[in-house]
Amino acid sequence: MKLSKSISFRPYRNKIIIQGLFLLLISVFTSCQKQENNRFPLAEQYNIDGEQLTLAFDEFKTVKGALSLIVCRDGTIIAEEYTNYKTYGADSIKNIMSVTKTFTGVLVGLAIEKGFIESVNDPISKYLSGVVTFPDEIKAGIPIDQLLKMTFGHAWNGTSASTLFEECFFESEDNLQFIINLPLVATPGTVFNYSDGASHLLSAIITEATGMSTLDFAAENLFNPLGITEYEWGTDDRGYHLGAAYLRIKPRDMVIFGNMILNKGKYDGVQIVPESWINEMTSAKISTNNDVPYGPEYGYQIWLGTAGGHRYYMAMGWGGQFIIIVPDLQLVVTATCWTSDLTDQQAGEHWMSINQIIFEKILPCVN
Repeated sequence: MKLSKSISFRPYRNKIIIQGLFLLLISVFTSCQKQENNRFPLAEQYNIDGEQLTLAFDEFKTVKGALSLIVCRDGTIIAEEYTNYKTYGADSIKNIMSVTKTFTGVLVGLAIEKGFIESVNDPISKYLSGVVTFPDEIKAGIPIDQLLKMTFGHAWNGTSASTLFEECFFESEDNLQFIINLPLVATPGTVFNYSDGASHLLSAIITEATGMSTLDFAAENLFNPLGITEYEWGTDDRGYHLGAAYLRIKPRDMVIFGNMILNKGKYDGVQIVPESWINEMTSAKISTNNDVPYGPEYGYQIWLGTAGGHRYYMAMGWGGQFIIIVPDLQLVVTATCWTSDLTDQQAGEHWMSINQIIFEKILPCVN
């Protein structure tokens, strides 16, 4: 008996169809399960490896005192988590420590744009004569530029255990005069020395130049235009807001600020800070001689470097506070960590752990 091909091959064809449907169902089920298990469903859409990003966030939570970690790309928050350590959460304002310096740097640019400060080449005595007593013409003639790029030349190393922060702001009788009286250990303008004192003098200059407290000037010209409505800012013994630290804002407001820098001074289509000033701030002014990991260069109150072929800007603070901006990836990463009652060693360990997570785990998973 001669068999028809259509009859003899039908069972085999049906088997193929059934297997295909089975594989399709497995694929759909696996895909749905993957989506359900993906903590960050927007990651793949924005060309970020969601599995690697999840591992990075899991590792972040192992850092004692870790508070917040946010990854934002193209202006969209891709991943955001809070540990609620010590009840701090998304709506809490947090001391961002030396990340404050980058805010101070932006405010100097705004004061120049609005005509309160003539130029970064102005000597500091132009604004601080009568506020402090200058012991000599060298210090009186130091330009604002040298405060901005940390080449004041005085004896202050804010990234080492010999930092004078507590001695100045908690122990001295006159914080501003303490800074001015410090001996010069290098010719001003020649050597990088990370100085909280230099940043604080910038705040005093802003206040004296504008006739407003640094906080009031920031509220009117930076915070309000950016939609930042909740903040606090510590002051020195005379009431000048600390240009170096103790600004308290929400983690999401750190993201807004980072995106403003990323977009060259624009926020929501409005030019808040001159593009020329953002370009000036983020251009390398001096080598730091690798004073801190991932910080080989310094601009105006902001660290600069390159990782994996990508240029980045880094605002960072004691204990693990970060705003890291990667322009060519359209990426902003922010982190905060608990800072009260820590030793310098603990703070340094937290800072390093979080920094490594950002640079070695998060950045490589962004395509």
